[in-house]
Formats: sequence, C-alpha cells, structure tokens
Amino acid sequence: MSQSKFESIINELVSHSSCGEIKEVYNDLLTITGENSKSTILDAIEQYNISNAVPVDLEGRFVIISKYNKEGSKFFDPKTSNLFSVDHLNLISLDIEKSENKLTDEQETIDKELLEYSQTDFPGDITYGVFSVPGEPNKTAILISCNRYNTANFWTGRWKSEYIYDNESKSLQGSIDVQVHYYEDGNVKFKSTEEFNESNVSSVVDKIKELEKNFERQLDNSFTDLNENQFKQLRRRLPVTRSKVNWGKAIGNYRLGKNAVEGN
Repeated sequence: MSQSKFESIINELVSHSSCGEIKEVYNDLLTITGENSKSTILDAIEQYNISNAVPVDLEGRFVIISKYNKEGSKFFDPKTSNLFSVDHLNLISLDIEKSENKLTDEQETIDKELLEYSQTDFPGDITYGVFSVPGEPNKTAILISCNRYNTANFWTGRWKSEYIYDNESKSLQGSIDVQVHYYEDGNVKFKSTEEFNESNVSSVVDKIKELEKNFERQLDNSFTDLNENQFKQLRRRLPVTRSKVNWGKAIGNYRLGKNAVEGN
C-alpha cells in the first residue's frame, strides 16, 4: 500500500472517531499498524481536533483550537494574547509565549454576551471562542463546543456550533453539529446537523440563541417521533420475551434516549 493511500485510510478512520474517545482510537490504530505509524496517526488527530474545535488546557483555562486561531504550527488565544503549541493526544498546551493577537472592541462585546449565554444554557463542559477570520477583517468567527463524557455509563456526546458574522453586511452564516455515542452492549451513534444563513442580524448572540433553541426544539420533536413511530417499525410487535413493549414510555426507560434528550 502506498504511503498516501495509508495516510488517507488513517485520516478517514480518525475523522469518524467518537467524541472523547480519541485516545482509545490512537491506541487501537497503533496496535494494528505499529510504532512506525505514530506520526501519521498524530497528524490525523491534529486535524480532527482542529475541525472539531476541541478545547485545550491553557494554564487552567480551556481554549478552542481551530483554523481561525492557528498561526503556523501554533495556536493563539486572543483573550490572553498567548501563543502556544499543543499536545494533540493529551490536549494540553506547550511552549507558551505572548502574541499580538487580541479581540476588537466589537468582539469583546460578543465574548461577554457568549459568556452569559454559555453559563445559563449549556450543561457539561462548555467552551467558546471568538476569532477574527484570517484575511477578512470585517468577519468574526464564533465557535461553541460543549462536551459531556460519561464513559462509566458507556456514552459520550458533543455539541459544536460555528458561525461567521459579517459586521458590514450584518449577515450570519453557520452550522450546528451534535453527536452522541452509546456503546453499552452495542454501538449506537446519533448525529444531527443544520446550517444557517441569516441576514439583517442586529444582535449576534441573540440570533445564535434563537437558532440554537429552535434546533434543540427540533431534536426534541425528532426523539418524540422516534419513540412514537420509528422505533415501532424496527421491532416486532412481540419480542422474544413474548411481552408487549409499552412504546409510549419506552424511550424514557432506555439510557440512550434519556441521556440524549437531557444532554441537549
């Protein structure tokens, strides 16, 4: 197998890793492919962390890493003007130094409003970032990452939203991506995404709140539909126990449905 083909396969496998389980994927791939593949796997994990806006520990403060705050081989935190390298497997910062990157006055306002929003509306470990879009001074990138890892009960989940706000046209483009992995005596993945394109946005964070609450409401409706309609079609009327399933209450009794709803 050619090196480029091998790298492509590794990248594909890592890109589909469930949130919070990247170390397990790394160890498994290393066992299968051998020590000579370590750098290829770590490169793929770096791209995974960047594309998923994974938070990194920066001296006790968690900072999202993304394409928007990447500078060469390092990343920067505009709130503290720190520039740092990343141990992508352990998600810790290294070689910290000062940089010239900082938030504009408008971005400072967005940041403060996001702080209030994140503290009141998200469970789990919530991190957000506000960054200038490289090469486009009128645009601001806004990322929100909320993770809930409950490996003791065999489930993990992540909410990631990403927006680009243009302060000239007052437009807001973005997307929400939600993933849940449940793997007790099985392997079930849930993934939901939605994209947005809004115009005449007067308050960025208020619009984000509105979009995300509507998305959450749609998720709730989807789970209700699964409970009342779709699950019935996946199971026979009388399972092997010969006992009827009470579909009206069933999803609330299963951890996957309960945790997925509570996690959002």
